[in-house]
Amino acid sequence: MKKVTAFSITMALCASITTASFVSGPTSASAAPVKEWVKISEQTSYYGEVKNGVPNGRGTMLWGEHKQYSGDFIDGKREGTGKYMNEYVSDGEKHTVVYTGVWKQDNMNGKGTLTHKVTMEDGAVRSNEILIGTFTNGTLQTGYDVIHALADPDYSFTYKSSQETLAILGSNINMKGSLKKGTLFSVDYRKGSTVKSCSIFPADTKAKQRKNDADLKYLQSISPKLNPYLEEFEKLSKQVPLK
Repeated sequence: MKKVTAFSITMALCASITTASFVSGPTSASAAPVKEWVKISEQTSYYGEVKNGVPNGRGTMLWGEHKQYSGDFIDGKREGTGKYMNEYVSDGEKHTVVYTGVWKQDNMNGKGTLTHKVTMEDGAVRSNEILIGTFTNGTLQTGYDVIHALADPDYSFTYKSSQETLAILGSNINMKGSLKKGTLFSVDYRKGSTVKSCSIFPADTKAKQRKNDADLKYLQSISPKLNPYLEEFEKLSKQVPLK
């Protein structure tokens, strides 16, 4: 099996996640919502509550056999809470994308959980990712992003908010102890004007090594603040096995 460098997997939703235009017959504007089948296009259909000929209320949208959304709709758009699932093949690999959470105007907007698993042709899982937190227009704004991959190192951890970012490469075992001992593969931390970065690799100059050691010492000094993030990283890492 091939190994790849750990990287943040892009969310391949974009146009594929957008609801198609609806084709419907005339209905009474005052009719109460009812459950019915609506054929939107040759590949797209809907079953659920309908008002004025379009999805409105709870229902399920199907785009072919491998993509669907079940949840709330308002005026034909995903709005409220719901679950989106999409399976597709790219370069011979199967991608499985699942998002459960809040939607607004057909986009992931609000609290939710997104997972993205990539399976190779031989059935082995190349990468498995989970993002949990608050999304804006399909992008994680505040929360956690954990990737487990056939890579060296095999885990990538990120916490982000509007004020702070913590990114770590390394093992998911005893991360607090690894920070204390300085054995994490790499750590990058940003908060306001504070920017700290260190790794286990020796620097190529004495000045860079001194900075690396000083940054590590600073990160160790704020470990009480960082430890809750490390605990959540370890917890989430158990949800992204390579199997």
